[in-house]
Amino acid sequence: MKKLQFILITLILISCSSDYELRDKKVYYVFFSFGNGGWNEKVIENADINSFVKIDSDENLFGKDNKNVYFNNEIIPGADPKTFKHIKNGYAIDKKRAYYYNDSIANSSSKEFKIIDGYFSKDYKDVYYTTMPLKVCSLKNFKFVFNDNENNWERWSTDGCFYYFNNFKVPSKDYKNITIFKGSAGISKDRKSVYIKDRNIYYNEQGKRILDTIDIKTFTVENDIYCKDKFGCINIYHGREGCYW
Repeated sequence: MKKLQFILITLILISCSSDYELRDKKVYYVFFSFGNGGWNEKVIENADINSFVKIDSDENLFGKDNKNVYFNNEIIPGADPKTFKHIKNGYAIDKKRAYYYNDSIANSSSKEFKIIDGYFSKDYKDVYYTTMPLKVCSLKNFKFVFNDNENNWERWSTDGCFYYFNNFKVPSKDYKNITIFKGSAGISKDRKSVYIKDRNIYYNEQGKRILDTIDIKTFTVENDIYCKDKFGCINIYHGREGCYW
C-alpha cells in the first residue's frame, strides 16, 4: 500500500510542472501547490505579452520578454534577456554573469562557467556555493574532502589553503593540523581551538561565550550538535549546560 501511495505521489509531482500561459492580454505563471490546494496562477506584472517566451528549463521555471528575465513570476535582477541561457538544475548564464535560480551568483562570470554539482559551480576565477563565492586561493587545488556518500547540501571542501563547510570558511591558520568531523554540522578543530562552520565554538551565534575550557586532544563529535572532551559533553549551541545525554 505504501509503495502504491509513493508511486501515485511521484506521478502527481511529475505531471504538475509549472508553466506560463498567455491570455487575456496578460502573462500568467501557473503552478501546482499542495499547500495552496492544487493549481494556482499569478499574473506577471508589467510583462510584455507580445515578446514573452518560455525558456526551455527544468519544470518551466524561466521566461523572458524584451525587457526582463523571469523566475516563476518574479524578475531576475540584472539578467539580460537577449543572452540569458538556462544550463540545468536552476543554473543559467548571460553575457556577464551566472545565475542560480532567481538570483545572480555574486561576483561570477559566464566565462568558463561550469556546474560542479547541484550546489557548487565555478568559473575561471572562483568557486561558488549556490549564489555565494568561496574566494578560494586556488581553483586548481579545489576539491571535496569526502566523496563517499556525503550529503550534497553538507559538503566539506578545500582549496589547499583553507577548509570550507558549504560556503563557510574555517577560520584557522593551522591548515596542516585541522581535523574535519564528517557527518557533523560543520565541526572541525586544529591544535588550539574547535570551530563550528566559520566561528569559534567557544561562542554562540550571538557572540555570547558559552564555553570556558575545551580539551582539544580529547575533543570529538558524537553526533551532529553533541560533542565531548575529557571534561564531559558539549552542545555546540549551548555549551555544557545544553547537554542532555
